[in-house]
Amino acid sequence: MHVIPVAPLSVDTADAERDMLASLTEAINSDLDLQRVLQTVTDIATELSGAQFGAFFYNGVDAQGDLYQLHVLSGAGLETFAAMPAPRITALFEPTFSGEATVRVADLHADPRLSGMPPGHLPVRSYLAVPVVTRTGEVIGSLLFGHGDPGRFAARHERAIQIVAAHAAVAVENARLFAAEQTARRRAEQATTRLSLLQSLTDRLAPALSIDAALAAVADTLAGPMDVHRLFFFLRDGDGYRAAAGRDLESGSTRARSAYVPDSMPSPLADSIEANAAIAVRDGDEFAATYPELSRSVSHLPGAGLVLPLSASGSALGALSLTWAGPREFEPAELEMWTAAAGQLTSAVERARLFEAEQDARVELRRSIHAATESSRALQRALLPRNLPEIDGLSVVVRYQASSTEVEVGGDWYDAVETDDGAIFVIGDVQGHNLAAAAVMGQLRIALHAYLAEGHPIAAAVSRANTLLRELSPRMLATCCVIQVDTKAGCIHVVRAGHPTPLLGRPDGSVVEVDAAVGVPLGVLVNAEWPVTTIEAGPGDRIVLFTDGLVERRDADIDRGIAVLGDVMAATAGGPPTAAADEIVRRLGNEVGDDIALIVCDLDDERAGWRSTVLSVPADPRSVGHARRFTSDTLSGWGLSRLEDGATLIVSELVTNVLRHTAATHAVLELRHLGDRLTILVGDNDETPPRTDLAPDAGSLNGRGIVLVRAVADDWGIQTRGPGKIVWAELACPA
Repeated sequence: MHVIPVAPLSVDTADAERDMLASLTEAINSDLDLQRVLQTVTDIATELSGAQFGAFFYNGVDAQGDLYQLHVLSGAGLETFAAMPAPRITALFEPTFSGEATVRVADLHADPRLSGMPPGHLPVRSYLAVPVVTRTGEVIGSLLFGHGDPGRFAARHERAIQIVAAHAAVAVENARLFAAEQTARRRAEQATTRLSLLQSLTDRLAPALSIDAALAAVADTLAGPMDVHRLFFFLRDGDGYRAAAGRDLESGSTRARSAYVPDSMPSPLADSIEANAAIAVRDGDEFAATYPELSRSVSHLPGAGLVLPLSASGSALGALSLTWAGPREFEPAELEMWTAAAGQLTSAVERARLFEAEQDARVELRRSIHAATESSRALQRALLPRNLPEIDGLSVVVRYQASSTEVEVGGDWYDAVETDDGAIFVIGDVQGHNLAAAAVMGQLRIALHAYLAEGHPIAAAVSRANTLLRELSPRMLATCCVIQVDTKAGCIHVVRAGHPTPLLGRPDGSVVEVDAAVGVPLGVLVNAEWPVTTIEAGPGDRIVLFTDGLVERRDADIDRGIAVLGDVMAATAGGPPTAAADEIVRRLGNEVGDDIALIVCDLDDERAGWRSTVLSVPADPRSVGHARRFTSDTLSGWGLSRLEDGATLIVSELVTNVLRHTAATHAVLELRHLGDRLTILVGDNDETPPRTDLAPDAGSLNGRGIVLVRAVADDWGIQTRGPGKIVWAELACPA
């Protein structure tokens, strides 16, 4: 290599070089902007070397971590070099760009390594190239200098540029570290922001129960902060996808649900759903090139677009479409955020669709329940008695109320059968709340009515009903209470088959539960028997029968309901039965969860013309005369003296029959006057009934008592009562 002698370095020149190196040190230590630092390095190095022009070619790192080449120019002819590409790694450049050595050439024209200059390149004779290498051995780039004259670069220039290269390496490392820190910080802040947006989206989507609400949550919490222009939610519709909801964030309006993209047209919707991945379009030109047919069908091409599939359990629900007003580059972290948001939206859409389906099912269920309930109620109303018989001496009121809940009706029923001595009342409840219970109730009510109307004793009628129920439905149970009110004998006979006991109200306002024995419900045992309980009842008494729906509550004991019923009866004592029944339903019938049936039966009191008096007759033959005088005095006081002869005869015969022909310890004589009828009742505690099949003996008085009673009385009869019996006779009162 030809070396041209260089003049010794003067003192002023050395001082200038030291000053420039000091300026370089200060510049690279005070500035972390890579481009400015490298420009300063290149400018100072060019001046130090005395080159006509200089360049710093170095490797940059982009956001994705990929290398790319940049250059910084200094000196004359920059406009010429600005458009030139990076140097090709030829034999001349290879030692420098590989970091192996510094290359200094006095005359390139004489150097065999020169393969030629690019067209338009300034003339170069002197050449100096120094690699820029970090302390770890990484080759950052190269400092290249040139001059049109030969022999312009000496060893001192080479040493100075090597010092500059070392400073440049430090500057680049510092700038890179700073840039990396800034990038990491920015990414961390962006990640925090995205996580916060996703959390906000989660909170907003949690209560969303419609597709519109879910899309509004995405628009408000995520799309707005991310500068989204429009967003649409597409659902599968036939052979394509239709916009089910949309938002224009620029105007704040809800977009019309008219957009439709058929499967036959290539679209990002179909591509996204088919690939189950996000499809990003960076600008309108890319959109038009990729989907030309679709771009011709839309009024405005988007600046950028993103389509995210919404799929769950392996099936596609639809897609979320987002567009921006201008071009946009989508970073991987941003795509991850939108993908996570799409997953949340998918869950919200599934919940919304399930909620809508549930609401539709509930409406249909309510409609079905209402129809079935109306059918059951219509059947039940048809099976209940239309009218109750009018019975002398009794005032009867019934009430029936269906459940207030939206369920099918049950099998509650009531009935009344008129008898010669008064009436029989039935109240019952078939197990279940459905059409079958109502049907069984109807059959059971009609059968029990027929048994009682035929004259079967109430216990026997209940037994027959039990047999019928087991034939109709072996798995169904029913309860009932049957009472026979005997207005002539002044007593009530009660049969309970697992049913709540009736309440008895007295004229003085006192209320008691009837102490009636209870048997098993109907349908439990094949050959069950039911005991009969008899209680005395007189003018002004009120008997109340009810089903358990009246007094039972889920949140209260049944005894509480019965106590309230007793309080209402006491408060309404002495009033008409209609008012009592209405008040009972008002107090106990609100918001019931079961059907209720209610019977209020009053034995007419003295205000209706009923008078009564009682005499206890001891087991003494002399008591017969006392009973006759009691009868005469009573009839005289009532203004019924014209009935005295027949009445005293009947009293004599009936009392004598008890005292002579039974083991009773005493007898009870009761006289009752109701309207145009006088009733004589003689009861005892002996179950032996009087003989009614004896013919009078011509030679004695035996057998004449019952014959005389039959002859004198307008009507008579025998009524069993608990451990004893009552024999009664009626006389018509004169007008």
